[in-house]
Amino acid sequence: MTEPTRHRWFDDFRGAKAPRLLSLVQQVTAQVDEHEKVHEPRKHVRRQEDQRRHETAIEAIVANLAHAVHLPPELGRLACLVGNSTERRTRYDSSVFGKGFRKLLWRLEEAGVLDWNRSFERGQASTTAPTSAFAERVREAGVELSDFRRLPGEEVILLSQKTLLSASGQIISHKAMVDYADTPEIRQMRQTIREINAFLEGADISFIDDGLGPVDAYQRTMRRHFVLKPTDKDIRFDRRERLFGGFWQNLKRARRGGIRIGGEEAAILDFSSMFPRLAYASAGATPPEGDVYAIPGLENHRRGVKLVLSTLLFDNNKKRKSWPSELLIGDADTHEPSLPEGWTVKHTRAAIAEAHPPLANCLGDGLGYSLMHIESRILVTVLEELRARGIVALGLHDGPMAPWSRREEVKALMEDVGRRITSIHLPVEITSAAMNH
Repeated sequence: MTEPTRHRWFDDFRGAKAPRLLSLVQQVTAQVDEHEKVHEPRKHVRRQEDQRRHETAIEAIVANLAHAVHLPPELGRLACLVGNSTERRTRYDSSVFGKGFRKLLWRLEEAGVLDWNRSFERGQASTTAPTSAFAERVREAGVELSDFRRLPGEEVILLSQKTLLSASGQIISHKAMVDYADTPEIRQMRQTIREINAFLEGADISFIDDGLGPVDAYQRTMRRHFVLKPTDKDIRFDRRERLFGGFWQNLKRARRGGIRIGGEEAAILDFSSMFPRLAYASAGATPPEGDVYAIPGLENHRRGVKLVLSTLLFDNNKKRKSWPSELLIGDADTHEPSLPEGWTVKHTRAAIAEAHPPLANCLGDGLGYSLMHIESRILVTVLEELRARGIVALGLHDGPMAPWSRREEVKALMEDVGRRITSIHLPVEITSAAMNH
C-alpha cells in the first residue's frame, strides 16, 4: 500500500447540522468572541454580512476539526492556504477563506481548539489539527458522521484546463480551475445535480463496517467536472468530464459489498464496452454483436486491447510510434503481457481497423474526450430519471449502483436512455457488489 505524501485539504464547505455539533459550534463561537473582547476589543460592531461570514468560518473550522476526529487524516493534519490572496473571487471560492481567517485560526489556537503549523513560504499550505482537548469535547458531545452538512454556495459544475509547464527540462501537466459565465444550459445542469444531491442526502444509504477503516457514508455530494485541453481557447462543456464526489467512488471494488441502499445489497450495473460503442455511434455506425474487444490474434489479451483502444481514442497523434509504459508493463496481478511480442502500434492499429472499419478514422483523433462527455451525460440522465422514480442510485464512472431488487428496472432504463442519446443499443451488465466482498 502506497504511503500518503500529502495532507488532506481543509473542506471549505463542510458545516454542521445536528444539535450536538451545532451546540459545539456555538460554544467555540462564544470562546472566540470572549477572546476578542479581552485581547482585541472591536471599536465597531461587525456589519451583518461580515458577522455572517465570521460565524460561517467558525462553523467550517469546527466541522472540519470534528470530522478529522472521526476520520483522522492520513498524515494527521489538514492543509489550508491562509495567505491574503490579491486575486478576485471566483465561483469556486468559499467565504470561509476571507479576510480575518488567519486571525481566527490564531484565536482558536489560543483557545486550545486547534494546533496550527504556520507556513511562511508563498504557495505552501499551513496545516491544522484538533487538539486532544477539543477531540475529547467532540467525543463527549456524541458527534456522529450524520451531524455534518454542506454549506450553501458550493459549485457543482466545475471547469478546469490542463496546461503544460516546462520545469528543469521536464514537461509538467498543471490543472487550473477556470471561471465561466452562466448560460441556461449550465444553470439546468447545476439544478439537475443539486436535485440529485438533495435526493441522495435524504436517502437510506449505509456502509457495514468491514474492519478496513472508517467510511463516511454521508459524503454524497456529486459534482460534474469538465476539463479543457491545453489547446482549447474557448469555454466549452463538451470535453473530458467525470461525475465525482460520492464516498462509494473512492472505495476499492472489494469494499463496495458493504454498501446498503434501503437496507439492500447493491447491484452494479455497467454499460458493456462503453467507449468503443460510443465511438461507433459517433461514426454513425452500429457496433457488431458480441465482444468488441475480441481482435483476431489478441484473443488472450483482452485487457491489452482495452488499453490500446483507450490510448488510440484519446490520442491526438495519428503518427504514434510507441506505446505508453502501462501497456508495456503488463498486468500487475497475473503478469500477463498487455500485448504479445511484436505487436507494434502500426500492426495493432491495422488489426483494430480491420476488425472495426468504422473506427479506423477515430483512432488518434482525440475523440475520447468527447466520448467521456457523452458517457457522463448518459449517466446523469439515468440518475435523474431514477430519482424521478424514487430509486436511489449511486453513480460510478460507467454506470450506477442500485438496490438489488430494482436491478432489472434500472437496466431497462439505462438501455433506454443509452439508445435515446446515441441511437444505438448499449448493453448493460449486472453484477452483485457483494461478489468481491
